Amino acid sequence: MAETRHSTSGFTSDWTQSLIDPRAFRDEQRRLEHVWTFLGFADELTRDGDWFRASLATRSVFVQRFGDELRGFENVCAHRFHPLRTAARGNGPLICGFHHWQYNREGRAVGIPICNMVFGKPPHELGARLRPLELATCGPMVFGRFPAPDEMRNGATGSLEDFLGETFPILEAMVPKNERRLYTERSIQANWRLNLHITLDEYHGPAVHPTTFGRHGYGSSMSRHRYFRLGAHSAFINSDDENCLASLLAGCRSGSYRSGHYFVFQILPDLIVAHAEADSSFWFCNVLQYSPATHDRTAFRAWLFTAPFESGRRRFVQATRPITDPFRRRIYRHYFNRVVNEDASVCERIQTVAHQIDKVPMLGAREERVGWFEESIQELTSATTAAGQGTETNGPR
Repeated sequence: MAETRHSTSGFTSDWTQSLIDPRAFRDEQRRLEHVWTFLGFADELTRDGDWFRASLATRSVFVQRFGDELRGFENVCAHRFHPLRTAARGNGPLICGFHHWQYNREGRAVGIPICNMVFGKPPHELGARLRPLELATCGPMVFGRFPAPDEMRNGATGSLEDFLGETFPILEAMVPKNERRLYTERSIQANWRLNLHITLDEYHGPAVHPTTFGRHGYGSSMSRHRYFRLGAHSAFINSDDENCLASLLAGCRSGSYRSGHYFVFQILPDLIVAHAEADSSFWFCNVLQYSPATHDRTAFRAWLFTAPFESGRRRFVQATRPITDPFRRRIYRHYFNRVVNEDASVCERIQTVAHQIDKVPMLGAREERVGWFEESIQELTSATTAAGQGTETNGPR
């Protein structure tokens, strides 16, 4: 791949509309609410009644454990639309704090105070229920989506395993259950797509991250920049092996993969999963999510944990890990947050002039995945139609 090559692939002439127009942004998100989206971790819900709150295409949702089953719902009471869950996580029955309506595991309102008196019928005849989510897991990772009406079904439908494709076994291997994870979050005053763009760009390192990713400069060739398009998703692997993706996939499936390469997987719509070296022979995995909040704001959250793969550590170094790992994790989080904040500053500055952008960007060879991402987003959103939205209501059925 020549260094001088540039492309505008994937960008439409009106690509900035959802960055500056709240109505265009809302329409985009309505179309993406039927796409499998990462919500959280099942191993954080160990007890009956445990729940966590998340965001799916800007909609507040929650996932709760009912016995041995996980259920997900939109976080809006069917009565007067008060949020049922107001904290990040917790434990307890499904009771709205506004009028004490109580819901069962199917999301049906089964406990309504003085229901016969004020509504003239019992709860089962009133038929109020919450809007449900479809849930599926990949290892401990919980994904969800709102069921799509028949007239809106597109390439995003099908099972989670179908949607993730080759990334499914890799994510399963990268993200083990019951792993101790460091959590970080922040708000970024920029559109979510701008944040995804910068994570898919291997060109900005020396300018934006001169003391971390960019400290070794640009490099003299593309020989170790391996880009792979995986359906709607993409990957970058830093390797001189042309077959590095096949080797990674085979190793993850067999359990034989050994940490040795920096790699990043982008999972549509807003998820990044990376494998990075902290210092010699110590590797971390990062799960990053850039959740759309408004047209000009992104809710960022990330989980960092020691990579589950073996590496070439010496016996002495391995034996000292119980002592050194706590320090290493704190140091790694410090530098991770520095990189995130540096990227966020760039995106926030672009957001301030987004209303002035009237053309598509030029993409060099190290920005190719940015174009792939935009093309995949366009394919998903254009394959659906805004007609039929709202067929799943929050009110009585």
